[in-house]
Amino acid sequence: MKKYLFLIVIFVFIIPFSVFAQKNEIHFNSINAFAAVGGQSEVNTAFQTVNGIQFSNWFTGIGVGVDNYVYKTLPLFFDARRFFGNEKRGFVYGDIGYDFPLKNKPGKEIFQFDTYDFTGGIYTDIGMGYQFPIYKRYFFVFTVGYSYKKLQSKIGTTICPFVGPCVVDYSNYEFSYGRMILKAGLIF
Repeated sequence: MKKYLFLIVIFVFIIPFSVFAQKNEIHFNSINAFAAVGGQSEVNTAFQTVNGIQFSNWFTGIGVGVDNYVYKTLPLFFDARRFFGNEKRGFVYGDIGYDFPLKNKPGKEIFQFDTYDFTGGIYTDIGMGYQFPIYKRYFFVFTVGYSYKKLQSKIGTTICPFVGPCVVDYSNYEFSYGRMILKAGLIF
């Protein structure tokens, strides 16, 4: 399985970049941004770092972050951006990946439980932005977008009747959070 994954990475990322390298200049970029995330719940913060390659009007990379909206999670995602304009400062972007929970126990919201299993789910983020040049290949970047994260939990409560063995009663919950996300950061 690992061999096939390695071959897929080579064909999807490395071969297309070598073709573009013959015609266009390729740059490594690191995009680091703080975010304000808000939706139906209170506004909270997030941080993301995306590292990848920019060629011509395109950027592709892999990102990771910390998302504090309702439940603290760690999104791991693929990022793609398309730049437009004469100076390539405006862009649209899209992220898709998986959201890992950073804790496996609830907070104050659930008081009585015996077992608790938190699992992650899909993470997406789409939007538009603009980058302001600071110095050579350094930019200050602002984005506005819509982000979605999904989590599941399985809570078990032990029920012991007066006669017979104890049984665990499980309840399954699914959390889906659609929210607006405003990011500001640096590209270098």
